[in-house]
Amino acid sequence: MNLKQRFAIYFSILFSTILGIVLIVIFSLFSDYRNDQFRMRLEQKVFSTVKLLVNAKLPPRQMMRILDQNPIDKLYNEKLLVFNHEGVLVYSNMGYAPVDWSQKDIEYLKSHKSFYRHQDKIDFYGYFHDSRNREKDFFVLISAEDKYAHRQMAYLGYVLLGAFIFGTLSVMGLSYYVSVRSFSTLDKFKDRIAEISGKKMDVRLEDSGKNDEVNALAKSFNQMMDRIDVAYKQQKEFTDNASHELRTPVARVLMQLHNLLLQEQHSPNTVKYLHSIQEDATQMADIISSLLLLSRIDKKRASGFLPPCRIDEAIFEAMQVTQKTFADYRIQFDIDSDETIDADFEIRGDMNLLKIVFTNLLKNAYLYSADKQVNILLKQEPENIKVIVTNNGKTLSETEQQNLYKAFARGSNARKTDGTGLGLRIVERILHHHDARISYDVPQDGLNRFTLTFKV
Repeated sequence: MNLKQRFAIYFSILFSTILGIVLIVIFSLFSDYRNDQFRMRLEQKVFSTVKLLVNAKLPPRQMMRILDQNPIDKLYNEKLLVFNHEGVLVYSNMGYAPVDWSQKDIEYLKSHKSFYRHQDKIDFYGYFHDSRNREKDFFVLISAEDKYAHRQMAYLGYVLLGAFIFGTLSVMGLSYYVSVRSFSTLDKFKDRIAEISGKKMDVRLEDSGKNDEVNALAKSFNQMMDRIDVAYKQQKEFTDNASHELRTPVARVLMQLHNLLLQEQHSPNTVKYLHSIQEDATQMADIISSLLLLSRIDKKRASGFLPPCRIDEAIFEAMQVTQKTFADYRIQFDIDSDETIDADFEIRGDMNLLKIVFTNLLKNAYLYSADKQVNILLKQEPENIKVIVTNNGKTLSETEQQNLYKAFARGSNARKTDGTGLGLRIVERILHHHDARISYDVPQDGLNRFTLTFKV
């Protein structure tokens, strides 16, 4: 989940929570208002009934008939009960609503004068009229259903629920749209930063001129890239100069050691030490040459131009060089190509650097081979050209494979073999310069396989 999606989700959740709370409060307030209004209607109904009973001068039976025949302010599903001062029911209208009452309600009214409660959809109200004349004391219980208000509350609930859903979906869409617009500059920054590579260190973010955090970030990033670029150039310049300066004295040391071994008579121990010094100096010269080559690769990557060249020609020249160095070297070369594909084996690359790649691979294959033989398969594919180099010998463990292309890293099979540990690192850097890749695997016990893949 990216930042835009998280922003939209978090903002939507926050808005939905606040909106939900507000709508619940509104519904609750309206429900309380409905209860208060209906309670007032019940109270008015009770008070008018009591007033009529108290002030009337008619006989009780005749008064009850008048109450039955009085349709004024008739409530839905109304049930009215009137008790005298002894708690005896003296009047009950013809309503159908059940009145859940007991003697405890009469006792409660004597002390509290009134009560109100709500059960299911029925509202109950009780009132005790206490006068100086016990004959005029009445307990009145009334129940009714506010059906119209319940329908209104249900409708209000549906409206608020619809408003909640519509508001949530609208805010989700709008917040995502706003987040996309707001983070569009960061997306541009991400695309620009992705262009940075060893070939392209001059990438900088655009300065919008706005006084905001995003523009401040762009300025800070550009300043950081300026410092990195300066440090990178200084480091490469130092490596190049140091390697170049060290190359001459090491070459002189090797020449003097060679002359010393040829011109003077030495004891066997002295000759042994001189040969050991010569091997160390030769290894140092190889390391210096490798460092210079890496610096040369970086300079070529900075130029970015690669002319067309043929991979098979680079392989043939590398084969000639290695066979001259190792007389007992046996190389089996095969070509596998589809007849429907024009197999010209041509890519854009530097021929000299590609020769170094294959020379290093063939040299390693010879040094770490059990039978001094290597097999090379050149394979043409619709979008790629693959070069597969295999040899028989001790294979690498999974831990050693992870460090295979690191500088000065050597496997357990290299303990008895001289080397600098930079050969495969140089190969990997050159292939990266050509937008190619290299992989190592063990297809079977005792078989090493390197696969180089070039884009056509």
